[in-house]
Amino acid sequence: MLELDDLHVYYGNIRALDGVSLRVGSGELVALIGSNGAGKSTTLKTISGLIRPSQGTIRYEGNEITRHSTDRIVGLGISHCPEGRHIFGRLTVRENLILGGIQRPAAELEPGIDAVTEIFPRLRERLGQAGGTLSGGEQQMLAIARALMSEPRLLILDEPSLGLAPLMVERIFEVIDRLKGKGLTILLVEQNVHQALDVADRAYVMEAGRIALEGPAAELRHDPRVERSYLGH
Repeated sequence: MLELDDLHVYYGNIRALDGVSLRVGSGELVALIGSNGAGKSTTLKTISGLIRPSQGTIRYEGNEITRHSTDRIVGLGISHCPEGRHIFGRLTVRENLILGGIQRPAAELEPGIDAVTEIFPRLRERLGQAGGTLSGGEQQMLAIARALMSEPRLLILDEPSLGLAPLMVERIFEVIDRLKGKGLTILLVEQNVHQALDVADRAYVMEAGRIALEGPAAELRHDPRVERSYLGH
């Protein structure tokens, strides 16, 4: 479904991505792990059109999207739930969700809200509440639900467990596993390497803007380099 080939990205004179290549197959959940500053979020932003690569190509369902605008990329079926949630704090939960489905026909918005609040029942109880008054876990639910409002075929999740209590992390990953079970393709960046490798089919390890390791998640979980660097063994 998604293919990145030899992506290079610079921030001024600083090289953030150095020849990144990866693929995500239809229906897969692929994890991208690595230390802070390795280039994970930059990779996701480049896929979403928020950052332009200086070199390399991005293909989605066989078509090149490297220079597409972000709104066009969303329209093609890719939705990005960013690190830090970035909900609209002064808008209500309902208004946040409507903005997530802005490219859908108006008649589909209420059914869409019904669908995502079935996944996150707590949001249904807070549709009229300002997003900024929600707890951290509820805001993360809202960020994911807003991303789902565009009916993506590929969902990109950037650090969905960041700053959440352990019980809420478990709930978020239960939802991710449920979405995977429904056949949604997911590319996941996650600081909690245990959780990421537990739920993923395959994984890539990034170091200093490059892909250092890749393979089935179950195998990487027992790779000595991953155990030593990320799993505390």
